[in-house]
Amino acid sequence: MACLAHAILLVMLASTKKIHANLRRIGQSLGFTVTDEVDDSLLRVRLDEGYRPRIDQMWSLALTEEQREALAIVLDHKLDDVGYLPIVGIEVEGTQPSTKTMGADVANLAALGAPLGLLVVSEAGERNIYRRAARAIRAARRSFGDLRIVPAEASWFEDLSRRRWPSGLSSIPKPRNAAPAGGEKLKWAVETRDKIRKLGAGAGFVVAEPYTPGVLDATYELARQRGEMKHTVDPRHSIRRAISKSGEYLTECLIDMAWLMPLPAGLRAFLGELDRLDPSLREHGLLFSEQWDYCAVAVFELESGTGKHAGGGLLNLAAYGVIGAVLTRTDDARLAMQHTLRTYQPTLGLRNVFVKEMP
Repeated sequence: MACLAHAILLVMLASTKKIHANLRRIGQSLGFTVTDEVDDSLLRVRLDEGYRPRIDQMWSLALTEEQREALAIVLDHKLDDVGYLPIVGIEVEGTQPSTKTMGADVANLAALGAPLGLLVVSEAGERNIYRRAARAIRAARRSFGDLRIVPAEASWFEDLSRRRWPSGLSSIPKPRNAAPAGGEKLKWAVETRDKIRKLGAGAGFVVAEPYTPGVLDATYELARQRGEMKHTVDPRHSIRRAISKSGEYLTECLIDMAWLMPLPAGLRAFLGELDRLDPSLREHGLLFSEQWDYCAVAVFELESGTGKHAGGGLLNLAAYGVIGAVLTRTDDARLAMQHTLRTYQPTLGLRNVFVKEMP
């Protein structure tokens, strides 16, 4: 029996290595730098030294020296040894993991903070494990919010590793810049916007001002396809009406500014194949492949004051950028925002948000 168990283990380990190799081949063909056993990246600024999650594989894009320096300025962190921006984090379970193990996989992917996570499992190792992985992700999203992590079946990558994918980078439609809102026309806000705009554009980022995350409209369209939705417009008289646009379903999000980076054109095509292989990924709101033409590397809110309005901005920054920065006019405002951030972090995370004074 011991010999049989050992033989089965060797087969499983060989199978897991093959899954890793297929994923590596796909990542490289898409134009990413692929690294294994990753626990360090630009996103380490989010984590303390107590525990650094280690994930099986990471697909990353190189940062230019100018981009690294620009990010270091807005974060007030030294990034001399950081050369890559993680885009896709991958955990592979080629054997028979427990549900709690897969829960830890989801947590590691979320904590390391890559924009997209893949939890790869193998039906050859355990029948129905894909359904367990999907349930684990949905349960985590139910409890902890919109984690951008999707399940994937290992056998899919046999064929996908032999595909030829579109080359080059996706194009980002030129953002339609809009005039800032009332208080942001103050001299400090105008000058600060100009500094951050020039810093981002000079580093090679595409600057969007303001930035509206496309995933909100995609989420509304998905919900609308399930049938007519209504909302209560007059709770005193129980009057309900049909929801007719995205802004009536989800609060519109206008982030003051964002630095965007185009992603490999093949990534959208690759994720479109995952959509095709399992349509429930879209049906459950886990994956919108058309949203993966670019990545919001850094997003900014300018706050000349404090209070609940400024606190609400923290949530948008955490949700829609790899890195979020609140820019304040005074040191008092910076300290107040940092206090609010520390208050929110134990329950809401927000580990990717920073506060910087820009007098």
